[in-house]
Amino acid sequence: MRPAHKPETINTVTEKFMGLFQQHIDHLVQVTTAALADTHYDGLWIYSGHPENNFLDDMAPPHSINPHFKWWVPVPNVTSSVIHFVPGHKPKVYLHQPADFWHKVVDNSQDKWTQYFDVEVIGHYNQLPDFAAYKNHAWIGSKELQPLSAQDTNPDAIINHLHFSRIQKTEYEVHCIAEANQSALKGHHAAQEAFYAGASEYEIHMAYLQACQHNEYQMPYGNIVALNENPAVLHYQYQSRERVATDQLKSFLIDAGASYKGYAADITRTYAYQPGRFAEMIKMMDEKQQMLCQKAVTGQDYVALHELAHLSISELLCEFEVINCSAQTAVESGLSQTFFPHGLGHYLGLQVHDVSGHVIDRQGTVKSPPKAYPFLRLTDHLRENAVITIEPGVYFIPMLLAEIAKHKDVNWQKVTELLPFGGIRIEDNVVVKSTVPLNLSR
Repeated sequence: MRPAHKPETINTVTEKFMGLFQQHIDHLVQVTTAALADTHYDGLWIYSGHPENNFLDDMAPPHSINPHFKWWVPVPNVTSSVIHFVPGHKPKVYLHQPADFWHKVVDNSQDKWTQYFDVEVIGHYNQLPDFAAYKNHAWIGSKELQPLSAQDTNPDAIINHLHFSRIQKTEYEVHCIAEANQSALKGHHAAQEAFYAGASEYEIHMAYLQACQHNEYQMPYGNIVALNENPAVLHYQYQSRERVATDQLKSFLIDAGASYKGYAADITRTYAYQPGRFAEMIKMMDEKQQMLCQKAVTGQDYVALHELAHLSISELLCEFEVINCSAQTAVESGLSQTFFPHGLGHYLGLQVHDVSGHVIDRQGTVKSPPKAYPFLRLTDHLRENAVITIEPGVYFIPMLLAEIAKHKDVNWQKVTELLPFGGIRIEDNVVVKSTVPLNLSR
């Protein structure tokens, strides 16, 4: 009898993984040392954060750890802990492990990652050092404690420097995002099967979580599980408990990810319930999305790639007779933005919408989105080993369509036919490379 598969834990990871993690820590030491030198600080405190109760309540929502903390420490459930970094010294972690009979306390103090740190276990806040006694230090973390002066708490100069360094991922980070993708793809497969079996949005959502082996609080963002016209709400946030009769089922869009050691996956798929024109439209969108993924090479201007996405989507709209003008005219006139109102994608990593999308250097210089595309989350040229999403879409959004009512270049009969399908979005996570990008979602 084959033994049951045991979920991987930080103590059962491969030697290769630990090698990647060591290289990652070495990189963080170099990056942080440079950031402190450039900003004239002698050391840095990084606080994990802690759960905070809801207003007038004794219950706290799930804790979201400081991304700067989990950049170093690959344990996403740590709270009330602090990293102390001084160049030339081994990074120190004050690891909070309270004596608590109300909650299970996971002992992380002997995990393999700890060999790269000086770990001091603390049971209470009062065992933390006197932060103010360490001169010329900066603090990165929530301001509730704010043990240092306001000017030394989350100083822009250090934040900008470190955020810019987070654009280009280490091999360890790419590995973690790839593992998150593998979990997410299991969920997407289960969701697809549930859709074709006639499940409700809620049932599809639960099938996804079961396949990923995630609780909701472990998801990097709330799942978008949208049937029929609901994909026209870009961030549709509900999961209806009611099943749609199979003779009324038309389409299904799911935008859902997964997490692995603090890193996120962010994948979107769209399906048609029956063969036909909408299914053919999805097929063409997939082909165009894959073409755009192949353009994600080092040096590519992301704004230009977004413009190419608009042209590609306009070609699709022409092919399916949704618009009467040429694709180029649809782009130049702004008509394509009615059907594709969001940006092509964003950076991905410790955060779903990872940092520095509008930043072009370590000083934090901002390159704002063009006026024509105000929702674009990424404006710079692509850099080697950045991880981005490529997520073109075409939607039939009543509110936006109402703004161009009776537009002469729109085939309103076709639009009326497509409104019940909501829309299409296809999204992959891609590692930028010099010649051939690495698609983690296929």
